[in-house]
Parts: sequence; C-alpha cells; structure tokens
Amino acid sequence: MVLQQGKPIVTWGWAAPGAKLEVTLTQEHEVGEAAVRAAMKSGTRPAPPLVEKSPGRRVRVRYEEANPPMIETQKLEVTADNEGRWQAVFNSAEASFQETWLSATDGEGTIVLENALVGEIWVCAGQSNMGWQNFNRKGREAASADFPGLRYIAWEDSWYKPLEDVRKKITWQECSPETAPKFSAVPYLFGMYLHRYLKVPVGIVNIARGGTLGQTWCLREELEKIEHVSMKSILREHDEETAIWDDPRQVERIMADWEKELEASSKDYERKVEEAEAAGKKAPRKRLPKKPADPRAGWSPPAGLFNATVMPIRRMRIRGVLYYQGENNNFLRWTRYEHTFPRVPRSFRRAFGEKALPFGCISQPGWGTFGIDPELATVAEGYAIVRDIQRRALEGDPHAAMIATYPSGNSYIHPAEKLPVAEYASLWALARVYGEKVVHRANHFTKMEVVEGRAHLFFDSDPVVFDRWKHIENNAAWQVLPSPREGKAPITGFIIAGEDRRWYPARARQQKLDGLWTIEVSSPLVPEPVAVRYGWANWPTGNLVGRERLPVPTFRTDDWPIVEGLSYSEDAKKASNEAIASLRETAQQQAADRKLRQALLDLPQLEAERFKGDGAGLLTSKLARLEAILGEFEEKGMERILGEQGAEWRKKLEEARKAVADLRDAR
Repeated sequence: MVLQQGKPIVTWGWAAPGAKLEVTLTQEHEVGEAAVRAAMKSGTRPAPPLVEKSPGRRVRVRYEEANPPMIETQKLEVTADNEGRWQAVFNSAEASFQETWLSATDGEGTIVLENALVGEIWVCAGQSNMGWQNFNRKGREAASADFPGLRYIAWEDSWYKPLEDVRKKITWQECSPETAPKFSAVPYLFGMYLHRYLKVPVGIVNIARGGTLGQTWCLREELEKIEHVSMKSILREHDEETAIWDDPRQVERIMADWEKELEASSKDYERKVEEAEAAGKKAPRKRLPKKPADPRAGWSPPAGLFNATVMPIRRMRIRGVLYYQGENNNFLRWTRYEHTFPRVPRSFRRAFGEKALPFGCISQPGWGTFGIDPELATVAEGYAIVRDIQRRALEGDPHAAMIATYPSGNSYIHPAEKLPVAEYASLWALARVYGEKVVHRANHFTKMEVVEGRAHLFFDSDPVVFDRWKHIENNAAWQVLPSPREGKAPITGFIIAGEDRRWYPARARQQKLDGLWTIEVSSPLVPEPVAVRYGWANWPTGNLVGRERLPVPTFRTDDWPIVEGLSYSEDAKKASNEAIASLRETAQQQAADRKLRQALLDLPQLEAERFKGDGAGLLTSKLARLEAILGEFEEKGMERILGEQGAEWRKKLEEARKAVADLRDAR
C-alpha cells in the first residue's frame, strides 16, 4: 500500500457501535511488529498480506535513502459511531521507502496494515484503453520492471447506490517482472515514469472498466442536475428497473418466469435435435434464454462505477485522477456526453473533498479510416466530437488538462502504442502537479485573424519553451510555432470554411503577420474564410507537434452546432441516424463537387508547369483535353440526359469537333 505524502493520512474502518479503539501509525519496527503479533494472536491479520511480495530472485533492486524522513509514531483514540464506523486522521508525512505500519485495536482484536510506504497516489479511471494490458515493447519492459516502490491495485465494480466499502477482495502488488505484465499498461507506465523521475514510492489505484460511458463516472447528484431529455429518460428508466429488483417478490416472479421459459426452450431444443438426427441433418445451435441480470449492478449505469469504486475510497488522500474514457460515447452518445463529461472531474473533486484535485484527461487515440474527406468528417465523427467536448470542458481549468494522443492510434480501437500515451500524461503531471521544469505540452491555439482571404492562427508555447526563447527578439518559426512531425514536410490536418459552412481541405504554412509568427491557413475555394478546424476526424491527419514532439491538441475556431447523437430510445436513435444519413449524403455530393472544382483549378497550373517553355506541347495538351471532353458526350446515358435537345446538341458537338480538328491542323 502507499499513503499520500504531504496530506493528512486518513484511515477508517468498522467496529462495534460505541467501541473505543487505539489507531497507530508508525515506522518503528518494534511497534509495527508488535501490532503484527497482536493481529496474528487475535486471528485478524490479513491473509494473504496486504501487499503481495514478489518471489525471491537472485538480483533485486534496492532503494538507498540518505537521511530518510521518519514518521514519529502517532497513536489516536477514536470511538465508533452508532453504526460502527470510525475514522482516524494522522499528521501528514514525507515520502520515503521506510516500511510503515497502520494498526487498530479495540483491546480484544487487532488489525494491521503492513509493508506500506509513503509517497504519491493516483486514481486511474475510464474504460478499456485504461484497463488494456498489452502494449508495444511489453516483453522488453517487463523483464526489467523490478521496482517494489511502485505499488498497484485494481478492481472494477458497479452498484446503484453509493457503497461504504469495496465489495471485492483486492490486494496491493509490488511491481516486479512477474507482476508487471498483469498491470494495465497506461496506469503502470504512468506510475513508472513518476516513480523514476520523482524518486518516491508511487501507488496506482486502477478502477477502469471497459466499455463504460461518462455517466457511470459521475455522482448521482451531478447527473440529476442535467436537464437534457436523454439523461432524465435514462435516470427514470434505471430507477424503475432497480426498484423492481429491490422487491424480493418481484425478483422471485422474474426468476420463476425465466425458469419456465428455460424449461420450455430446453424441451423445444431437444425436440429439434431429435428431428435433425432423424433427418440426418446437423443439430441446430443451442439458444436458451439468458438468466435475467440484476440491473442494480449493471455494466455502465448512471453513477454505477462511481458508487462502487470511488465512493468506498473517498476518504483516502490522493494526489490526482488520470481519466481515459470517451470511446464508447462515440456511438450516437456524444450529445449526452456534452452534459455528463463536465461533471466527471466535478464528481471526483466532490467525492475526495478537494476543489483543486488534479484531473488529467487522456483524449481519444486515432481510430477508424485515415484521411477521410472533411465534408464527411465534420458530419458525425464521434471521436472528433468527444475530443472537442473534453477540450471545451477543461479549458480554463488550471488543475485539469486534455492530453492529446491521436498520433498513437491506428485502425484498431485498442492501439498498442501505450508508451507515448503514458509519457504525455506523466509530463503533464510532472509540470502542472509537481512543478517540475519539463516541457509538458505542445503549442496551443489562442486566436485567429483573417487577412486578405487567409486565416492566420496564433499559438502560445509551453512555459518552459517560452522561457527558453523569450530573450530573443527575432525568433525563428520553430522556436515559437508548432512544426510538422516529419521536419520540412507540408503541414497537414487543417480544414477551412466560409459563411456557407462548407468545409474544404486547407493548405497551411508558417508565415509572419505584422511581425508575429502564425500558421497561415487558406484554400483557393474559400476566398473569405470564417472558421478553421485542426485534426477534426476520428483518426486525424494532423502532423503538428511542439517541442519534444508533443502533439498539438485538436481544436476548432467556430462554435457551430454539432448534429445530435442520441440513442437513449429507439425513436431518438432513429431520428439521429436519419439526420446523419441525410447530412452524409449531402456531404458526399459536396466532396465530389469540391474535388471537381479543385481539379479544374489544379489542371491548368500542372499543365503550365509540365510544358513550361514548350508552347507546342502546351497547345497539344489543351487540344487533347478538349477532344477528351467532347468524347465524353458519346458515353451511354448522355442521350437521355440531353433529352429532346439531343439532335441540336449533336449538331453543335459536331461543329465543336471540327473546330478542334481545325485548331490541330493549324498548330
């Protein structure tokens, strides 16, 4: 176990109502071992130990501390309340690798927590990418993962009401080559980076569950403040379902109905098997009715994970929360996320009683189709919308950040490139939480100015980068602006729109405006731009990075409405799907129109470059284009398109062909 340094150390438990207890915090071996012997004598010593010690190996990492801080033994007298609950709050302590004991005794029985350390604790929450164990280079990393000062504990659970205690048997584990492969990748790597840099014990509490929604990581009280119909409908249905399962008679009826249905289905299946065997056919697949699931412990219900994982540990002092979730709000659930996500950090802060509790949100990796047309990407790319919701919700919060990770993605929803994800998160924590002088982010967009049909985007710099170059009057672009990841490559990932709100791929370059460096964004098809977006796609093509190759977060300069993505009812889901389908059809037509218009602009320029100084070649090329266009009128279907004017058109086309032939002869 790890106890949070620099904050009061809180321990709590249960005893007989009114019982008086002595609670002790110590690093004195004699006091600690005496508590262990008392616990063994009373039969209350945890088995297995609270921390699973790694098996013996020939070579082990050891921590050498010069003049380590020692906790002066503290003993507190507490009394259990009418419900048997008690709590003891000790003075704060400095981080160290000195073994620490926590014990409580009522004079008859003793319970002790041994092999604890004082250091840093982070809670990791979210869905499958937070819980995913596999990552690139895992085999090589695990072989050297011998760091007993890094501790890890994980569980997942859900309940419809807040719990006072964890319902599962869980165990802290030391990091070793044997245990590390079982740790979730991002929490483990994040903890490892902090452990190595800060040189203090680090404890990771991982409560992530795959496939969860933002709503399950909120306090119920926060969800009840949401006025949107989707959340009100979900809460109402959830309450109705759980109320049924709170009634034993209702549950008995449900199970009896299921057993009858199961018996009937089993008999029907046996009959079909006999018929198939008699006919010499393959037996049908066995499909029996599933046993009814208790909705009170649903997979991702409103406030469910928060009730069962956060609330039981809310008294624990922690350093911060690392959150990696949003993928499952991609699928027609982003409108709901607009309302639930801002309440996630608020809920964690309320539960742990710290208004400024650090909250790092890892945004979605790239996923899906790379290089999708912007017309389609701006219709309903759920990942892009979720990133935008997270960015807007955390903007201006000095104790929170959206951590961009889209370059780490691929076509698989669980990309294995987890090392950079954890590195980006740890850099944010080191800089913003621990005050270390490290570069922790790329340049952020600050404002846009439009001059002569070109949008100029201004960016700030990471504080460390800014301090590094602020004394130079005429900075180079690379010192104050993000640059392409590939070096001297074209900048990619920008799209641009005018008043008609049609999006076009944009060209971008580093350019000065009134003596200040900007990213200039433009398109010949958008003479009067009013909005720009960067990285707006499930899998962004954006290649801008700041110092240390940290990716520039996706952003948009507009505040135009996003199409609704709702799935809380069949009617809402149908309406969203129909609206999105209609918009996508229009977007496909606009994409084709844009490509045609762009080609008409590009072709003369390419032709001029190809035949520069060759007038005859240029004329031949243009005549060939004219002949090709005239030839297209002979294609099938043109007769129907020309309709009644077909004869007149054919006459004019013949005249045009003759004119082109005359030009060729006159060349």
